[in-house]
Amino acid sequence: MSGLTYTLLGDGSSDRLLDYPVRWVLASLGVRVELGQWADLRHTTPRPTTLTERARVALKLYPAQLLLVHRDAERLSGKDRLHEVRRALQAVTDRYVAIIPVRMTEAWLLHDPAAIRRASGNPNGTTPLALPEPADVERVADPKGVLLDALLAASDLAGARRQRRRKDFPAMRTRTAELISDFGPLTNVPSFQAVVAALESALIDLGHLSRPVINAYD
Repeated sequence: MSGLTYTLLGDGSSDRLLDYPVRWVLASLGVRVELGQWADLRHTTPRPTTLTERARVALKLYPAQLLLVHRDAERLSGKDRLHEVRRALQAVTDRYVAIIPVRMTEAWLLHDPAAIRRASGNPNGTTPLALPEPADVERVADPKGVLLDALLAASDLAGARRQRRRKDFPAMRTRTAELISDFGPLTNVPSFQAVVAALESALIDLGHLSRPVINAYD
């Protein structure tokens, strides 16, 4: 059987970094990826605004077996956001997986201090980074701010040089995601568990998996 094709639809361009944990999960499940695409809708005319419209256009421009839909939970519960995605996609496709980190995507990048140090440009630094335990990343109120502070601390820069380094945050954030080789510490995080379980179910339906492998849900 040919490999999996999928399209990742995010809220913004920075959400492309979700491709790294997605590919880690797929590799952990033993699924070969034939094509993974980012749905870049910035230049479509007219530009779709609702999630239903965006999903429909994404699959038209980037056809694939599976649509991965990212939505940050932000102030809603993960369950409420999932219901929102289900309502939006019911008229578009039933072959989708919702990716809903609690609050922000950056929460899934806080478990690997070595990757953060390397992304900061100072891999041998020893400055404490004040990162949460992997199991606690969903409790962080501002994951983006915590990641930025950790990257700046890891750089060991001070004063004006440290302030100037803030503008490099988007690149350092992406580099952090690239450098994380193991998202396994997140398998006890409920939002990550939900993605693993949903991916397993979708892959079984598509014939890419015969049975659950990681068993994310009890």
